[in-house]
Amino acid sequence: MLSAPAKLIASYDRAIEIKPDDGAAWYNKACCYGLQNNIDLAIQNLQQAINLNPDKYREMAKTDSDFDNIRSEPRFQELI
Repeated sequence: MLSAPAKLIASYDRAIEIKPDDGAAWYNKACCYGLQNNIDLAIQNLQQAINLNPDKYREMAKTDSDFDNIRSEPRFQELI
Protein backbone atom coordinates (compact mmCIF):
# COMPACT_ATOMS: atom_id res chain seq x y z
CA MET A 1 0.00 0.00 0.00
CA LEU A 2 1.32 3.43 -0.92
CA SER A 3 1.97 6.07 1.72
CA ALA A 4 -0.01 9.32 1.55
CA PRO A 5 2.86 11.26 -0.08
CA ALA A 6 3.41 8.45 -2.59
CA LYS A 7 -0.30 8.52 -3.49
CA LEU A 8 -0.15 12.27 -4.00
CA ILE A 9 2.95 12.01 -6.15
CA ALA A 10 1.29 9.28 -8.25
CA SER A 11 -1.74 11.56 -8.72
CA TYR A 12 0.45 14.45 -9.82
CA ASP A 13 2.29 12.12 -12.21
CA ARG A 14 -1.04 11.19 -13.80
CA ALA A 15 -2.03 14.85 -14.07
CA ILE A 16 1.30 15.67 -15.73
CA GLU A 17 0.86 12.79 -18.20
CA ILE A 18 -2.49 14.26 -19.23
CA LYS A 19 -1.37 17.90 -19.19
CA PRO A 20 2.44 18.30 -19.15
CA ASP A 21 2.15 22.09 -18.91
CA ASP A 22 0.25 21.95 -15.60
CA GLY A 23 2.53 24.06 -13.45
CA ALA A 24 0.47 23.42 -10.32
CA ALA A 25 0.98 19.66 -10.62
CA TRP A 26 4.75 20.10 -11.01
CA TYR A 27 4.83 22.54 -8.09
CA ASN A 28 2.75 20.37 -5.77
CA LYS A 29 4.84 17.34 -6.65
CA ALA A 30 7.93 19.38 -5.73
CA CYS A 31 6.26 20.23 -2.41
CA CYS A 32 5.73 16.53 -1.66
CA TYR A 33 9.39 15.81 -2.34
CA GLY A 34 10.40 18.81 -0.25
CA LEU A 35 8.42 17.47 2.69
CA GLN A 36 10.18 14.13 2.23
CA ASN A 37 13.55 15.92 2.20
CA ASN A 38 14.20 14.56 -1.30
CA ILE A 39 16.28 17.48 -2.51
CA ASP A 40 16.99 16.28 -6.05
CA LEU A 41 13.41 15.48 -6.99
CA ALA A 42 12.04 18.56 -5.23
CA ILE A 43 14.37 20.78 -7.23
CA GLN A 44 13.75 18.97 -10.53
CA ASN A 45 9.99 19.32 -10.19
CA LEU A 46 10.15 22.89 -8.92
CA GLN A 47 12.33 23.76 -11.92
CA GLN A 48 9.62 22.41 -14.24
CA ALA A 49 6.98 24.54 -12.51
CA ILE A 50 9.19 27.63 -12.68
CA ASN A 51 9.87 27.00 -16.37
CA LEU A 52 6.11 27.11 -16.97
CA ASN A 53 5.37 30.19 -14.85
CA PRO A 54 8.53 31.78 -13.42
CA ASP A 55 7.02 34.69 -11.50
CA LYS A 56 4.24 32.71 -9.84
CA TYR A 57 6.17 29.66 -8.69
CA ARG A 58 9.35 31.48 -7.65
CA GLU A 59 7.30 33.74 -5.40
CA MET A 60 5.32 30.84 -3.94
CA ALA A 61 8.44 28.79 -3.24
CA LYS A 62 10.07 31.65 -1.33
CA THR A 63 7.62 31.32 1.55
CA ASP A 64 6.10 27.84 1.17
CA SER A 65 6.78 25.85 4.35
CA ASP A 66 6.81 22.63 2.28
CA PHE A 67 10.32 23.62 1.23
CA ASP A 68 11.65 24.38 4.71
CA ASN A 69 13.64 21.12 4.73
CA ILE A 70 15.56 22.12 1.61
CA ARG A 71 15.50 25.92 1.84
CA SER A 72 19.22 26.18 2.71
CA GLU A 73 20.22 23.97 -0.24
CA PRO A 74 22.25 26.12 -2.68
CA ARG A 75 20.43 24.68 -5.72
CA PHE A 76 17.10 25.67 -4.18
CA GLN A 77 18.39 29.17 -3.49
CA GLU A 78 19.52 29.49 -7.11
CA LEU A 79 16.04 28.60 -8.35
CA ILE A 80 14.22 31.18 -6.30
